[in-house]
Amino acid sequence: MSLFTLLVFVVVFSFGSCNIKELGPDFGDPANLDQTHLVMFYAPWCGHCKSLHPTWFDVSTKLQMHPITVARIDATLYRTAAERYNVRGFPTIRLISKDRVVDFVGDRTTDALVEFALKGSRPLISNVGSKGKLSDLQRSDDVLFLFNGVTENIRRCLDIIAPQIIHECILAEVTNDNVVKVDNGIKSTKINAVTTLREQLSFSRSPSILVLKDGSVFEYTGDMGVESCSNMVEWIKSERFSGFQIGSYPVIHPLLFLKYKIVFYYGEDQGRVSELKYLSSQRVALSGDFYFVQVHKAEYIENLINSFAEVGSIIVFDPETELYSYTSDLIKPVKSILEEWDSEKTVLYGGGGVLANCKKVWFRLTSNVMPLFIDHPFIMGLVIVMPIGLILLCCCDETRSKDDPIRQVRSSQSHMDLLFANDNDKKEEKTT
Repeated sequence: MSLFTLLVFVVVFSFGSCNIKELGPDFGDPANLDQTHLVMFYAPWCGHCKSLHPTWFDVSTKLQMHPITVARIDATLYRTAAERYNVRGFPTIRLISKDRVVDFVGDRTTDALVEFALKGSRPLISNVGSKGKLSDLQRSDDVLFLFNGVTENIRRCLDIIAPQIIHECILAEVTNDNVVKVDNGIKSTKINAVTTLREQLSFSRSPSILVLKDGSVFEYTGDMGVESCSNMVEWIKSERFSGFQIGSYPVIHPLLFLKYKIVFYYGEDQGRVSELKYLSSQRVALSGDFYFVQVHKAEYIENLINSFAEVGSIIVFDPETELYSYTSDLIKPVKSILEEWDSEKTVLYGGGGVLANCKKVWFRLTSNVMPLFIDHPFIMGLVIVMPIGLILLCCCDETRSKDDPIRQVRSSQSHMDLLFANDNDKKEEKTT
């Protein structure tokens, strides 16, 4: 490295670090924070943490015009802060403010981290009082939840769910401020943008919850009583993603914890992609709830179904039962595949039985371990074959020791000495 390059690196490093706040032992209760903090909990010895530092400097530079403090803290030095925020690995990235602590899960790129910080710092509940405000919220690609006639019970549910998913979707309340006083003191309803908005969105009841995504509107049809908070929270969690996704591990992983089935398409055909997008917007016409995911790498779905996938295949996967159907027909409509699933006319694979678990072990062995043997036979021999050989050698040595005549004589002599010692003890007892 030349002296000039070294000087440039030092200048850039110093400039970038100026935007990052180094936290210390006083960092603790989020209620004492005066501003939202994007915090990286790191360890000095962590290789992933070291490789993340340049990205962290870029993030701090892009967020310096926003009311977000980009910070980092040595979790090995200040363990109290790490324990408070339940840090279990490094690096751990969390958005922390007075009313929320949001975990970052995803690719640790500059754009992804900046987007996470901006979305995670927006208001937990937005107010919609006009079409203009609704249009502003809809400009985002995020799923939008609208709450009409919010009760205290719904408010409690929102207090539970909002901090967990604010970076993934938008929660908004249609404000009920369309009642004004007239001169004679009698209250009357004024026909304004709020009333028109409610009619446009077709709220069937009050209170009610709508979700706007994929160009369609879906309504929560469950009970909204005091004892139904968990059902509402579960529905909001299940609906917080767009119906069509481009698959990667950060995208697929949260879908596996929902009750909706996942339709995977492994391929690049734009006709198939358009078909999946259309079905995601016409979900009411389907007999079940589905997410549609296009994947570019087979490994994303092969580790789920424990089998190899062909290009162009359609896999319908149920996260609850781990059952799936597999279709490699490039012409068959996806809707027909889903209808066969619902009518139980399709062949299902997987599940959680003994045979399925045996297949899982065998697939992991053949797909992960065997390629390593082929590519690196010497290293894999040292890692796996040598320990097995040592164990077999010890077992064989133990077997030979049992057949060794010298050891047998020594063992018998020891046994006779023990018998003589017992006889002598008995004689001494009789004498006394």
